[in-house]
Amino acid sequence: MPETAFDIAILGSSPLSGLLAGVLARDHHKRVIRIGRRASPQRLPRALDLALPLATRPQSWRLTREAEAETSALLAAIGAPAAIAGSDVVVIADTAATSATMGHAAHMALGFGLVVRPRDGGWTFRGIAVLQPAALDDKLFAWLTNLGVTSVDNADAELRYLKSGVAELWLPDGRVDAPQIVLADDAALLDHLPEAQRPATLLPRSMTATLTASRRLAAPVMLFPDRGVMLVQRDATTVLALVSGDRDVEARLATALPGPFPVQRLATSRFRRIVSTDGAPLIGRLKPSKLFVVAGLQSAAFFAPALARLLAGETRADDKRWFLSHDPARIAARETIADVAVEAFA
Repeated sequence: MPETAFDIAILGSSPLSGLLAGVLARDHHKRVIRIGRRASPQRLPRALDLALPLATRPQSWRLTREAEAETSALLAAIGAPAAIAGSDVVVIADTAATSATMGHAAHMALGFGLVVRPRDGGWTFRGIAVLQPAALDDKLFAWLTNLGVTSVDNADAELRYLKSGVAELWLPDGRVDAPQIVLADDAALLDHLPEAQRPATLLPRSMTATLTASRRLAAPVMLFPDRGVMLVQRDATTVLALVSGDRDVEARLATALPGPFPVQRLATSRFRRIVSTDGAPLIGRLKPSKLFVVAGLQSAAFFAPALARLLAGETRADDKRWFLSHDPARIAARETIADVAVEAFA
């Protein structure tokens, strides 16, 4: 490693972690080290970043719409404008409660300039920004290198905890001096944060990613929150499915696909993610570890510029109020920010 003293260490392999590291280095002149895994085209995606918060609170919609515009400009500056594409997203509600909640979310979307159309059983959100990681990965790595961000493989990093509970970052060459350590995605939280230090509002959830042979979907992206299923059209004959939980995975997946049946799986992987029990993200510093966590944040990659300002102490006034309300220090006041929480299917 060229240096062992940094201002901020970012742990994570998601697009958010890379964009966050780069914005901190470029715009805030921070010395940054990023700990994560290089993207592999053979690995099935574990998430999809949509600029579509399934939320009922206007503050979350405002931040997401602003974050979308900022991230579009950021990707253009990186030289990867194709890493964002507009796509229709269909959300299907199976229960009266979800239908009512999504109806409210649809009104929020209309109020913030999106085009929304009702359809049988749900809503179509038109032209939603979707991150395309395949168009970003190589550009992102080159951008980070040019900015002087140090990149280290996750397998070479370890968090060690002092008797006080404070976390320290260690690499094979020794301890890394980094006053701020950020766990920027679910994998980083699961790999590096002991269960005893995990806030009760955050729970691990089993997930299945599977590539299936299927007829074309009704829209490029389809969400079935009551069934715990997300479908993404990959090409004319294949669909990527992300299915939450362990229970009735095949049955829930089959109810969402258009056929043919039985469902033919071309590739499958299983993993875990972190969810918020009350539907609101948890963003801020934990005690006693002093780790900064980003968990349960919808549209996560789009928030890289806003999160960078937060970490650099340069947050805008309106954003600051939103981030403070989601800080772990305010865990007792979570009922004031609770939003759409989805069944875990455990």
